[in-house]
Amino acid sequence: MPLDNPKLPTDKADDRPTLSGHSARLAKLTILLQDLIRQETELLQDRRPQEAKRLHGEKSRLMAEYKETIGKLKVNEYQLGEKDSRDRKYLRQLTDGLRETIRDHARVVLRLKSVTEGLIRSVGEEVSKKNSPVLGYGRNASMRATGPAKPTSLSLNQVI
Repeated sequence: MPLDNPKLPTDKADDRPTLSGHSARLAKLTILLQDLIRQETELLQDRRPQEAKRLHGEKSRLMAEYKETIGKLKVNEYQLGEKDSRDRKYLRQLTDGLRETIRDHARVVLRLKSVTEGLIRSVGEEVSKKNSPVLGYGRNASMRATGPAKPTSLSLNQVI
């Protein structure tokens, strides 16, 4: 099972508390999820969205387990000790790292989305220009009557 031996951060090993139960599971899930999101972000930055798409199943599974574990910890909040306990501080540190990774991921996805939308808009405008009639003069220097332009639609429906 992937949760058996994930690596916990070893920097500042003295500050890391000995976690057990749901708090240990939350720490492991947070680390696994953060690593997976980093990997997906790198794949997107390297313009390999099909490879990034393969990670969705694992990411969804980890997110569901993460949400379930958070819910269990909220119900059994006493397991974390006092408000300023080492366990809580450590989990908060891990969660802050995950949030930062998610922010970086969101920036990359939004940037790629805006580039894609710009490309689609440009292609649509070019197609529209090609299909629109050219206004010009006919006989006797009068404007030529033009027929209605054909509607142009273009869409891309793909989830990354």
